[in-house]
Amino acid sequence: MRILVVRAAEDARRTAARLAAAGHSAIIAPVLVVRHLDQAIPSAFDAVIATSGHAFGAPDSLAALRNTPLSVVGARTAEVARQAGFRTPAIIAANAESLARDMARDLSTGARVLYLAGRDRKPDLEAALGRSCALTIVETYAMEAAAELPRSAVEALETGAVDSALHYSQRSAAIFLDLARRAGVAGALSGVRHIAISRDAAKPLVVAGLQVAIAAQPNEDSMIDELEHRD
Repeated sequence: MRILVVRAAEDARRTAARLAAAGHSAIIAPVLVVRHLDQAIPSAFDAVIATSGHAFGAPDSLAALRNTPLSVVGARTAEVARQAGFRTPAIIAANAESLARDMARDLSTGARVLYLAGRDRKPDLEAALGRSCALTIVETYAMEAAAELPRSAVEALETGAVDSALHYSQRSAAIFLDLARRAGVAGALSGVRHIAISRDAAKPLVVAGLQVAIAAQPNEDSMIDELEHRD
């Protein structure tokens, strides 16, 4: 199966390797570009949280935090954190909602928590944690929109050489639709089976009138499983 992978380049390459191992052919469409932000990182916290491995892109700046209890969203984030010198996270949550719930349960009221965040993010996690702890947010990276789709992705869409597309966030799906329109291949998207990691990620695709399958669980394993399921 020929799969369009719609995410940042580094993440897309990792997904492409997984797809190749499963017998699929991946076409990378990096609609987001990661830019690490040079920030002064404070210390003296009771806990550190992160929702993406990109938060650890400048590990030397985080050295003073490595012994602080860490909680994250996703196994990949936990793996990158360990590579950056952190201990195994105390909490590895499936999503931001679960992380907020678990942190509120485990932390004392007023605990000092540092959130290593992306510049473009949903406010849900910080809103939930801000009610129960003293939350400091430091934006350590930005996910910036790509200027255009790669020629390989455009040609694949033009020639009908894409069977399915994987979408990992609402923002990346919206950017993908915009870039596809600018490249003149928006009409080809109706012939592609779109798979979204969550209902939230699917929203721009649904608004565009595309048929979207939602992964059973909000993770990549479930997205890849969904490739084999057809109505």
